[in-house]
Amino acid sequence: MSAYATPLPDPTDPVREPRSTCGLTRDEVMTAREVAELLRMPTSTVYELARKGVIPASRLGRTWRFLRPRLEQMLAT
Repeated sequence: MSAYATPLPDPTDPVREPRSTCGLTRDEVMTAREVAELLRMPTSTVYELARKGVIPASRLGRTWRFLRPRLEQMLAT
């Protein structure tokens, strides 16, 4: 093993915390096109609002992803 490698956690260790899952489904993760349809605005406007931080979004490489629960929360306020 390299001096820089971190050891893997022992899966039989009772003290180890279970891996948490975020519980998101495909219906909850939206593309810019889906958000544009939901908000009834052009896709280019969705990208612009995401870049400015008006719409909650995350970049994954070159693509933007939006979480439906966060959008609904933003629209409710």
